Amino acid sequence: MLKTMKEAETAKMLKRMVYVDEIETKSLTIGSVIEIGDVHRAAPYSRILAVQKEGGVESDIYDFDDYSIFSMKSSPPLPPVQVESFHYHHRAIQVDQVRVLGVSTAGTFQVGGVDHVDALNYTKHFRDLQDEEQ
Repeated sequence: MLKTMKEAETAKMLKRMVYVDEIETKSLTIGSVIEIGDVHRAAPYSRILAVQKEGGVESDIYDFDDYSIFSMKSSPPLPPVQVESFHYHHRAIQVDQVRVLGVSTAGTFQVGGVDHVDALNYTKHFRDLQDEEQ
C-alpha cells in the first residue's frame, strides 16, 4: 500500500497495449487533447477571454491582466485516495469505434491509462453592449 504522495507519484503504472480501430472526432479545440495509449501526466490548460461585441467590428484590445480571474491560483489537488488493491490486466485495451462530437476547453479524451490529470481552465466571458439612447 502506498504511504505518501511521493511514493504514489513514483509508483509505476502497469502498462498495456492499446489498439484502436477508429476514432472520429468532429472538434478538438482550446487546449484539449486526444491521447491514445498510456500517459504519466496530462495537464491541459487554457485561458480564454471571450467577448461578444454588439455593433461594428472595430477592434478593441482586451488584456488578461485587466480581469482578476486570470491571476487567481487554483486550489491544490486533493490527496489520492488510498485503496489497497491488485489488478491483473491480462488483455490489451481494444477499442473498435468511438465517435466524439467535441472536446474543448482543456478537456481530455483518453484511451489507455493515466496516472495524473491536472486540467485547468480560466474563462472570462462577457458582452460589450452599445449604450442605449433614451
